[in-house]
Amino acid sequence: MKICVIGSCGKRKRTTSPNEPTCEDLQKQNALPIWREKLHDLTVEARSMYTGNQNRELCKGVDMLREITGVTVDFFIISAGFGFLKEHTLIPPYECSFSTMTKPEIQRRSRKLGVISDFRKIASSDYDLFYMALGRKYITALGDDWFHKTSGVVLAFDKTRHSSRMVYLPAGNQIVKRFSNRGYTIHGAAGFKGDLLRILALYALEQEQKYAEVMDWKNPLYLQNLLHNLAGL
Repeated sequence: MKICVIGSCGKRKRTTSPNEPTCEDLQKQNALPIWREKLHDLTVEARSMYTGNQNRELCKGVDMLREITGVTVDFFIISAGFGFLKEHTLIPPYECSFSTMTKPEIQRRSRKLGVISDFRKIASSDYDLFYMALGRKYITALGDDWFHKTSGVVLAFDKTRHSSRMVYLPAGNQIVKRFSNRGYTIHGAAGFKGDLLRILALYALEQEQKYAEVMDWKNPLYLQNLLHNLAGL
């Protein structure tokens, strides 16, 4: 069972610097090694750089799923500064986000950083499940036809596509309240995309047949019903 988890960068970072680069400084794919050298004392792994609730809980969920024999999880982060990052890629602090950009600005920048082409390569790896922990702005960075590059089931929080392969759960206050009322630890709407992966991973670990449970997630109807049951919908 191959799972691809894709998260987004966040404003809160483990290290900072008054000399950290901005969007204007980071216009090309080769910017990462340059700034990694300039701020080498402040570089950390991508998965550790972002200290917000969503990324922290995503990391927990990824690590929990990796405890299950037969489950492979690849974790990537879309950075508005450096493009697609593998979780262990060393990065320096920076100040750049897609959240303040228009759709044309996002897509121009994502092309410059190779986000769209990198996603095409990632999606060609035949994952059984894509867990897209992305808001609308970061989904936009993948390009208009991102969904058609994927195979397998896609769990997303922004309903930009209608497909039998798509499992959708809105990350709004109503759903957050539902999960919270069921006794799950939820870090608000901003952290929910990370919380849900942790909740799913914990559910699988609690089952007698852990691998069989995760394999069932390849069935989009099963996964959608599981989410609804966990939320008490």
